Amino acid sequence: MKKSQPDPKRGAEPKAASPKVAFPKKNQPPSAAAFAARLPLSLGKRLEMARTFLLKQKGVREDLYFYGPKTGWALRYLLGEQPLCSLVLHEESPVGIVSLDAASTDTIDWKALSDVARTAKKHAHGSPAMLWLDIPLAGTGTADFKAILRVKLATLGEG
Repeated sequence: MKKSQPDPKRGAEPKAASPKVAFPKKNQPPSAAAFAARLPLSLGKRLEMARTFLLKQKGVREDLYFYGPKTGWALRYLLGEQPLCSLVLHEESPVGIVSLDAASTDTIDWKALSDVARTAKKHAHGSPAMLWLDIPLAGTGTADFKAILRVKLATLGEG
């Protein structure tokens, strides 16, 4: 890949291109199958593994949700009417996004999870009362995502 040269008139480095949003147009919702179809085979399989796991959970349903032009469309999962998580494509990679309340966060055995989950926790956004984790589904991320969701589902089931 050729590196861009600075513009001598401006004297500054060119801005890095912003990541391309997979499905940016609100009036063009994709099918659920279109998400995995955009990915290389191995990543598409990981996305489908996460979808299959979610759809097998009692009371969980899938819908398409538009998060805005910077994020685009995502597969959103609800337990009843309560949001559970979302699967999005970010920079042509699948990412699981899950919100965790304090009770769920405290219940998770973070040491038993891989570096992927621990890094996601370290970079989580939100507040201690509600953390938002972005977990890449490549490598060990899918297993971590499912383990975190099992805890969240158990916590929601108690309520």
